[in-house]
Amino acid sequence: MSFKTKPIKFLSILTLTFGLWPTNMAIAHPHILIDAAVTFHIQKTQNGQFQLDSLHYTWQFDENFSLLLLGDYDDDQNQLLEQQELTTMGMETMEGAKELLYFTHISNGDTKISPNDAPTVQATFKDNRLTLEFDLTLPESLPLTETFKFTLYDEEYFTAFFVKKDSGYQLVGDDIESCAIYQAEQGQLDSNIKIALENAFNDDLTNQGMGAQFADDIGIKCG
Repeated sequence: MSFKTKPIKFLSILTLTFGLWPTNMAIAHPHILIDAAVTFHIQKTQNGQFQLDSLHYTWQFDENFSLLLLGDYDDDQNQLLEQQELTTMGMETMEGAKELLYFTHISNGDTKISPNDAPTVQATFKDNRLTLEFDLTLPESLPLTETFKFTLYDEEYFTAFFVKKDSGYQLVGDDIESCAIYQAEQGQLDSNIKIALENAFNDDLTNQGMGAQFADDIGIKCG
């Protein structure tokens, strides 16, 4: 399980969402849906090399999972979340994601880079949806070469991420006018997310290894 929830309430939300579907079908389907946006912070060194310093994430959770969390953290049961409740929700919800390196897969050739822990998480709750925003830094600045690759996915496909192609990935930094994001490899069935999810739901498969099939590999080219 990728994000922290209370077991009883979590099982209840799965029952509401998937009814009495066979177990093997439910296993192969993502149970948490996130609309994500990723901002890459880039700097240009004195020798003209471009490097990735950090990433900024915005994750907006689906309504079902958001309401599940509302029930967990609305201590006074007023259907509202006070700032302290939001802060606690954000920190505790991300505990599972932290163990999985925030679903962030970064590589430069054969070298895999693990991001540092997110120091803070900003949580907001609006229109029945939880949104988390946070920054991830890298152990050291990463040169942007032709072999750089970024992918956001849950290996077990328990959580599915959707990033808008036109605005979901952004670059920020000084003197980066020559830099652009490109899609190195497209996830399977990406042209029709609905069909992809239906196929995953009905196939007799386990979730293990499925996440990468639906994820896009992103590259950054400068100069």
